[in-house]
Amino acid sequence: MTTLSPSTAALPNRKERVRALRALMGTPDRHVVQMTLGIRNTAHRHFDAEVVPLVERHWPAALGTTFFAKLRIGACDLYASAPYTAMFCAPRRPALVRAVTHVGNAVRLPSFALPLLGRATMELLGRYAYREEHRRIILVAAFVVVVDHVFDHCMQEPARLRGETLLAVIDGTQAPTSAELRLVRALVQAMGRQLAPEDQTCFDAAMMGVRSWIHAEVRAMEGLVDPLGFGHRLAGVEGTIDGLLFPVARFGCASARSWMVQVSMFVQIMDDWLDLEADARSDRPTPVTQGVWGYADLARSWQQTLDGLETLVCEADLSAPHYVSFVRASYVCMMHDVMEAMVERPDQ
Repeated sequence: MTTLSPSTAALPNRKERVRALRALMGTPDRHVVQMTLGIRNTAHRHFDAEVVPLVERHWPAALGTTFFAKLRIGACDLYASAPYTAMFCAPRRPALVRAVTHVGNAVRLPSFALPLLGRATMELLGRYAYREEHRRIILVAAFVVVVDHVFDHCMQEPARLRGETLLAVIDGTQAPTSAELRLVRALVQAMGRQLAPEDQTCFDAAMMGVRSWIHAEVRAMEGLVDPLGFGHRLAGVEGTIDGLLFPVARFGCASARSWMVQVSMFVQIMDDWLDLEADARSDRPTPVTQGVWGYADLARSWQQTLDGLETLVCEADLSAPHYVSFVRASYVCMMHDVMEAMVERPDQ
């Protein structure tokens, strides 16, 4: 069991921490919710088509559980939004996306019209174009959630053996011995199916990031000190982002990586901030339970994501003030919903 540091023991209780988090993130502008819904509808449609059949085939007992709800929320509402945001801000974004973003940036549309335009574009893309990108986006997003859950909650071996087993299953050098591991292997196979040479290179690099992530999880569970002061979280953040970017890499999304790392780091700090009590009962210390991360880190990380998004949009030649404001408001709305879902989830 993890022991709280003296500085962490003095933190406010969970209800007060939630109140502070809501105040930090502010009140979302629901006028922009249509863009958010467009992304989520697309992600949910492909989740039902690609991920649910794999769960039914390999880990049917997960259906209807708290974890399955977490998987759907994490994959569709959180992780899938990152590559779609990168696609909309990419230098070589698809022709339809480029046309719509150009109109949105050049013409000051009524406040209700720009979100509707964004949603319509997302719905069209989700139904009629880039099927392989949609498929891989949701598979990678689900893989991230499943691997994280399996390592922390479904394996009872010592940390190092957990990591070795999980990596062997991912690599295909060891047959899965449980339903959870069978799902992990099935997701890897589905993600890597029918890749063009350029995509295969990106996929291989992303899987190397996954290896670094799992090795970092092992070091954290063994209680080794992270010289960077992140509780070994950074490798997981970067490995996750490299995986999420590989389906849209051909659109030239390299400039989006640093922003996506910032967002993922904020979500990690927020997760640790909310789950202080649950993490204190686990066998893995976190930067919050150790007193390394506090409210100031949470606030600084949130502001970095806001500033980083504005920089990303402007670098994509979409710098009209009304458009930048729309993109920022859409991001705040989406992240606010993610935060509320994390607040409402059962204590683990």
